[in-house]
Amino acid sequence: MTQDLPEVGPWAREKLNGLRAYLSAYMTILSKHAPLKTVYVDAFAAAGRAVVRKKEHDDPTIHLDLGDEARDEDSREVIDGSPRVALEIDPPFEHYVFIETDERRLAELKELEAQYGATRKIAVRSGDCNTYLTTKLLTVLGSDSRWRGVVFLDPFGMQVPWTTIKRLADTKQVEVFINFPVGMAIQRLLPRSAQFTKNARAKLDLYFGDPSWYDEVYVSEPGLFEPGVRKRTDAGDRLLNWYRGRLKTAFGHVSTARLITNSKGGHLYYLVFAGPNPTGAKIASYVLGPARPRASSETGHDRR
Repeated sequence: MTQDLPEVGPWAREKLNGLRAYLSAYMTILSKHAPLKTVYVDAFAAAGRAVVRKKEHDDPTIHLDLGDEARDEDSREVIDGSPRVALEIDPPFEHYVFIETDERRLAELKELEAQYGATRKIAVRSGDCNTYLTTKLLTVLGSDSRWRGVVFLDPFGMQVPWTTIKRLADTKQVEVFINFPVGMAIQRLLPRSAQFTKNARAKLDLYFGDPSWYDEVYVSEPGLFEPGVRKRTDAGDRLLNWYRGRLKTAFGHVSTARLITNSKGGHLYYLVFAGPNPTGAKIASYVLGPARPRASSETGHDRR
């Protein structure tokens, strides 16, 4: 029943279409290289299907359930989530790994595993994706140089620190699709005053893996009595370009960034690809397409 499914915003179609197109191209190419072994890892798998939220409830801060009062026939369009999108790719990956923390979603993924088990090798894993990616996955990749993989990192916030990204990059066997949550999470921790709590500053340092993100967001300027600090009007764009640069340095190649907005034009996040192969970056840039024009001077969370 649809009331048991998670809710997503209308923008999810755009993201999933880009993922579907890339995975299809990826497997079409790799299937021609018989010695290679392929794995797809969905690090925030959620459920196999989701209900598209109608525009009246188009709020990026709400991602699982609005309650029964927000559900009517107009909001009950059901779409395949990223696990089903990946499972339907033909030719398929050799292995699929779906990671989730929510017990109800894990049960739904187990049902998906049973449904596709006759034709797909699926592993459902519980817990923090960072632990799995930096232990089990790296062990498997390190055991055989023939492994190649795509990791889909689509959190609702800043749950994937740079240390995880860098360790995946160091394998030279993994390509990643990353949700860079500028509007949904990052901007909320970047006050115009540049006055941070200790925890907020530490969270940003952990996520970016380099404290120089600060200089992309803030600039010193002279004041009447003493110098001050102001937030740059193009802070979101600068952070995106800086982060893409770090991805390129780590992986070797990076795609254009696809801006995903809500139905009111508010910036939510960018979808970015990074990987060790230039062909992968070229394909990803093509399927993601050009970023939309900026709707404001700042990638803001106040345009919901």
